[in-house]
Amino acid sequence: MRASATVDDPFIRAGLVRLQQEVFAEGGLGYGADEVVSTSVARQGMAQRRVRILRDGAWGGRDFHLDFSHEAMDAWVLELRRHLYVVGAGTWVTYRFHVFPAADGRLEVFDEEIFPLDQNGKRVWNSSPAGAGDLHAELVAFPRTVDNIPAWMWEVFRAEGVMPPVYNPVLRTVDWKNRRLPVTEDGTDFSVDDMVIDPSKEPGFFSKIGRKLFGS
Repeated sequence: MRASATVDDPFIRAGLVRLQQEVFAEGGLGYGADEVVSTSVARQGMAQRRVRILRDGAWGGRDFHLDFSHEAMDAWVLELRRHLYVVGAGTWVTYRFHVFPAADGRLEVFDEEIFPLDQNGKRVWNSSPAGAGDLHAELVAFPRTVDNIPAWMWEVFRAEGVMPPVYNPVLRTVDWKNRRLPVTEDGTDFSVDDMVIDPSKEPGFFSKIGRKLFGS
């Protein structure tokens, strides 16, 4: 699994500035606060988000009637997932935004699902870890090679007996079951029809997936 990182480039900085301007404006969810931290666990088709706000030295949640605009946060997370995709290595799973009223913000990324914990160290009631179907859809959209699928994803696939989609570096495609689609710098190209393939004609590639999944 890739180590967590703080990522920065002009696209990210511009988005953080938009967040700052919106969050700390009068009527914004962070108006008068010292810091706002928003953590999004994102996968294909859904995202879960938790916001913590620092006011007068104490952390708390947001008012239920105040939130980010769709464009400033949720739509941007979708763009970030494509922007930060690395062919064969995947995109990031958890995105943590730190924004401040009078300082530059920052974005931390993680290759695992990071959910908030209660005082007993258990996930809060509305956290929903990915199942094999969720991760299957994620890897079709943002494919990884066999070796770049992290151990926690393999555990989910093994538990449910599901073969994951895998990036084929020779053909620059994502392959699963008897299907194949081309992969671009932004992820899988869904604008074309998927190709039907015969896994029996490519035993070396698919047997590697089986060994990783079933240990055989």
